[in-house]
Amino acid sequence: MRVLLTGSAAPPPPDGAWPGRDVVPAAAGPSLADVASWWSAHGAVDTVPLAASGPAFLDAVAPVAPEVLAGVVPGPGGAEVPVAVRRRASSPREGVQARTVVVDASQVPATGEAVVVDADGTPTTVPARSSTAVGHLLALAVDAARAGSDPGRVVLATGGSTSHDAGFGALLALAGEPPASGGAPDVAPVRLADVVRAARAALGGTHLVAAVASDVPLLGLHGASATLDARGVDPLVAQHLERALGAVAHDVAAAVDRADAAGPGEHGIVGRDLLAGATTGRRLAALPGAGSGGGLGFAVAALGGRLVPALRVVADDVGLDARLADADVVVVLADELGAHELGEGTVREVAGRAARHALPVVVVARAVVAGRREQAAAGLSGAYAWGDGDPRDLVERVARTWSRG
Repeated sequence: MRVLLTGSAAPPPPDGAWPGRDVVPAAAGPSLADVASWWSAHGAVDTVPLAASGPAFLDAVAPVAPEVLAGVVPGPGGAEVPVAVRRRASSPREGVQARTVVVDASQVPATGEAVVVDADGTPTTVPARSSTAVGHLLALAVDAARAGSDPGRVVLATGGSTSHDAGFGALLALAGEPPASGGAPDVAPVRLADVVRAARAALGGTHLVAAVASDVPLLGLHGASATLDARGVDPLVAQHLERALGAVAHDVAAAVDRADAAGPGEHGIVGRDLLAGATTGRRLAALPGAGSGGGLGFAVAALGGRLVPALRVVADDVGLDARLADADVVVVLADELGAHELGEGTVREVAGRAARHALPVVVVARAVVAGRREQAAAGLSGAYAWGDGDPRDLVERVARTWSRG
């Protein structure tokens, strides 16, 4: 009996953190190692960690990107912030044609100054939200990815970023420009096209990928700012940020159009890999994932990069499909089997891939709130909740149920 085990019992962090708000509680459930040890008496277990953002994202790619490089980037007030990236060497045998460097935006804090907004005589403070430090992190990653004439590939996990400026600070940092005051564009529109070209040129041909934690667009009722309301952020703050992101999106989109019009020369933006065939700046804000990380996905798209679901990036890099081919059953550990897991979480990613191998997929979770119809539609063969009970007892019972004698 060969079991492929993946997932996590920790509640998934929200896409686009908020300073002082998004504190993810410690996981009350068992770890993958715990479940693997409990299941091992009933068959061989292959453990495959998957994660969409945060330090866990870097840990998940560690088996294929073992080299860790340390560095520092400028943080709030010019203080040095230590960072680490993971690097994977090129390997023609494995189909990896360029060195890949993986970075996590949650390592660096938002920079800039707090802004006070006033409505009805009630002042409300909007914390610093510039992505300038992310731009410096990207520059460091680009240098680490280069190998001679090979520009390499950089994967940026956007979901854990505390910035919320549509990546405008990152664009300025890559272009070597000073940070924007108040986090909003204060560059003339024609000049901003030069900024976009300079930021793209700084990548030096590096293939840039945003590993987005969700498919949230930049603006609108389901955009990056709209999601803040569910996290207890003052509606006045969310409205202020929506207006600010709208201004950035308008100006940067126009700048991308101007840069595209210049042609795909040395400093041109060719928009070669945008999702949904979008090749003009006007469409960037509506791309699925453009609002990930407070709009970092939007900035990556403006630079001509790709927006790819983070779980898909990790699953592809660790060779999940090949490992599924050797399994008899798939077990996904989750905190709660509900809308998130079935919509854009690990359960959906793994179940979709397992279906191509005709493998049964079993979910073990703290709670199961999805009905049997939803479970069946997702391709699940079973779902079990330990609730207030002992997760070890449940795992061992499920293992006996799904073992072949």
